[in-house]
Amino acid sequence: MLKHEQLIKEIALHITHLSASVQVLGSMHFFDLNIAAEHFFQRLLNQIYGYSLVNLNHSQLNAAAIDLADKNISLAVQVTSDRRAQKIQKTLDKFVKHGLGTTYKSLKILVIGERTGKYSTLTVPAGVFFDGSTDVIDNKSLMQDIEKKTTLELQAILALIESEISYGHTAISVLDKTDTEALSDIRDHMDRSALQDPWHLESDYRAFGETITGLIEMVNTGRADGQLVTKPRFKYQDRGLADQLNVLYNQLRALRLLYRTYVKSGEIDLPGNVCNFQLAQTAKTFDSHRNLINAHFNSISAQYNLAPLPNIG
Repeated sequence: MLKHEQLIKEIALHITHLSASVQVLGSMHFFDLNIAAEHFFQRLLNQIYGYSLVNLNHSQLNAAAIDLADKNISLAVQVTSDRRAQKIQKTLDKFVKHGLGTTYKSLKILVIGERTGKYSTLTVPAGVFFDGSTDVIDNKSLMQDIEKKTTLELQAILALIESEISYGHTAISVLDKTDTEALSDIRDHMDRSALQDPWHLESDYRAFGETITGLIEMVNTGRADGQLVTKPRFKYQDRGLADQLNVLYNQLRALRLLYRTYVKSGEIDLPGNVCNFQLAQTAKTFDSHRNLINAHFNSISAQYNLAPLPNIG
C-alpha cells in the first residue's frame, strides 16, 4: 500500500473513532470529552488550514455559542456534536444577539461526526457570513481536505492526532492488538452459518447479504456494527499477512457480487425471502465460493495456531 494512502486511512480511523466516542458519551451525559474535543479540533484545524485559532472555552464568549477564534482573519468556530438544524440555527441567532459579527466576519460550525444535508432551511441573520452547505464542517469535508495534503503534511497531521488522542484501555486493546489477536477476532466473526451451511439450508437471504457486507467491513476497517472491534487490514505488522487479508477481502467482495447478481435477476427474492435458481448448480457455486473463503482463511490462521473454520459439507 502506498504511504500516502495508508496515512489517510489511519487519520480517518482516528477521527471516526473520536466522533463515535463523543456521540456515545454525549448520549450518556458525559460531556468532558466534548470539552476536550474543542482543544483537539483547535489544533487540528490549525494544522489543516493554517489558522491561528485559540480556545475561548474559559471566556464569556463561550456562552455566546463560539468555542474557537482566529482574530487575525476574523473567524469564529463552534465545535459541537449536535448536528441538528435547530442547534445550528440557535448558534446563528446567538452569534447576532451577542454582537459577535462586529469582531468576527465569518462563522464556521464543526460537527463532530456527520452533518445532515445542506441545512437549506436555516435563516441566516443579516450581517452573518454563513452558508449551510459549505460552512458546516464534518468528518467527510475534513477528510476531503486532508486527502489533498502531501505525504509530509499527512505525517504531521497524524503525529498531531496521535499526540492528542489517548484511547484508554478499550481502544488500546483494539488498535494495539497483536496480529494473532486481531486475526482471532476475524476468525470469531467468520465462524457463522452464513459461511458454513449449505445454500439449500439458508433461511434468511437478506440477513445473508448483510452478514457478508459486515465481514467485508470488518476485514477492511476493523469495524463491526458501527464499533471498532479489531485492527483494520492495513494496520497489521506482518505485511505478508496483510496481503493475505487483502485476498480474503476481495474473496468476500466477489461473494457479495455473486449474491447481488442473483438478487438483481430476481432469482433471490428478498421481499419474499425465496430463492429459485434457474440452474441447479448455482447453489453449488455459492457453496464452493464459501469453501474457498474458509480454506484461504484457514491457510492463514494455521500459521498462528488458530482453530480452522469448518467447510460446507
